[in-house]
Amino acid sequence: MFDVEGIRVRAEHIPREQLVKSWRKLTNQPFPRIRALRLKDEDFERVMRLRRCKEDELRELEEWNTILTEEGTDACVYNAQNETEDDFTILIREHPYHPIEKIIEHELLHIVKGDL
Repeated sequence: MFDVEGIRVRAEHIPREQLVKSWRKLTNQPFPRIRALRLKDEDFERVMRLRRCKEDELRELEEWNTILTEEGTDACVYNAQNETEDDFTILIREHPYHPIEKIIEHELLHIVKGDL
């Protein structure tokens, strides 16, 4: 069980080795402290609704040319901000539309670019 945005959820922890492997494909920068969790679809959508903000919507418009629904979103990444000892948290839905490796690389790329 994990606390995500104040919600207690059951989640699968994505292994650090998998994150590091994807990180190395993107950059030579030191690997930051990142936790990645795979949540049940209902929990993922509930967390997404709770943390929705104007900055997220603007980023989605830039990236996808539309504001995504919770149901149409595979994952998100955010600054952990005192929630954990980690710098970033990546949340991934249990049944995503894209392969998990592509999702992880996409979310890590946001961290590399610093566009959070």
